[in-house]
Amino acid sequence: MSEKPIERDAKGIPLKSPYPDGVSVVMLYSGMTFIITAIGTIIAYFTSYFTESKVTAANAKIAIISEYDLGWLYLGIFLIRILTLPININLGMARKESKAGLPDQHVYKGEFFFTNNLVVAFINHFFTHIRNFTHKHACTNNIILSNINNLNLTCIYIVMGAEGSKLGYVLMENEGVHGVFNRAQRALQNYHENFPGVVVQYVAASFVFPFEAFVCMMIWQIATCVGAVGYADSVDGRMKGRLPGYFAMSTIGGMIIIIAFKALSS
Repeated sequence: MSEKPIERDAKGIPLKSPYPDGVSVVMLYSGMTFIITAIGTIIAYFTSYFTESKVTAANAKIAIISEYDLGWLYLGIFLIRILTLPININLGMARKESKAGLPDQHVYKGEFFFTNNLVVAFINHFFTHIRNFTHKHACTNNIILSNINNLNLTCIYIVMGAEGSKLGYVLMENEGVHGVFNRAQRALQNYHENFPGVVVQYVAASFVFPFEAFVCMMIWQIATCVGAVGYADSVDGRMKGRLPGYFAMSTIGGMIIIIAFKALSS
């Protein structure tokens, strides 16, 4: 599925920010975090710590955590997750101001510095051959990285801009098969970025709520796979499965809150 064309300025930056107009990034991120955390904690309580049998089984394990003064460990795990919020807000504000869209995570500047005419002539000759090579192999005219033999690419970038003769900013290709590749690669990196924190919470919660944590982890994993396939299809497709994944992880986070509270208050 091809992406809807995005209006860009002379150097290739989108004219419109990916964030909605009139909405504060601070309020947006803080509100979403509070709501999802609250809902996850409520779900965790009613699914894992509501019936008498579950309370008895959980309290026996929480007593061990309390005995070794490990309630602080669980509180720390929760706060580490929550305190990534300022970092995400910082990134969100910068992305909104720069108008850099997804899947781009960096904006590179294309620039040449030459000191004499001989070097300029050599570079022009070199890029003439590169252009001829890319045309022969049916590549986009302004692709910077081509799939040349034995190159192990992680992303494909293009020089954006209104005029092909002038270097614009270097951004990810977001159209055609190379766009699919870049978005699929970004989905994998999203998974790698989230996985360590997710696993730490999963293991910690599993000591007290093993089955409930397992169910939540499987929901998150399946939702992540669905979102990755959707992301490869389109930027908006990354939202597929995201909501169940959010609530699954916030439920595990709710388990962490319950354990920390009970261990530190007993």
